[in-house]
Amino acid sequence: MLDLPRLLYFKNKNVYSANQAEMRYRATPGKRKTDDGEQAILTVEIWPGPWTIEYTDPALRQSETFALDEEGLTAARGWIRSVYDADPDRWQTAPSILDCEPWTPPAQEQEEEQG
Repeated sequence: MLDLPRLLYFKNKNVYSANQAEMRYRATPGKRKTDDGEQAILTVEIWPGPWTIEYTDPALRQSETFALDEEGLTAARGWIRSVYDADPDRWQTAPSILDCEPWTPPAQEQEEEQG
């Protein structure tokens, strides 16, 4: 499928997530400060299964930011497809959730977040 909802979905501050085989992706609307004020953006993140993004090693994640308009949405859709098409075999195989452990941050990072 590798698609995203219409622009209005994101303009209403909705987050979208989906998968194609073992490729997971999430699109999150937001804002970023610019010299002219604020710009509406759409951040798209891609990671391999079987875990959610929070339990996937950051080294395996990819992220791109696009303008939150029709052009940006079209570019985001194209980027998702290009990542999948660049290595479709990678996305067809992943370890079973029963055969691997979720990623957890090193103990030092956990202590810094709590402190």
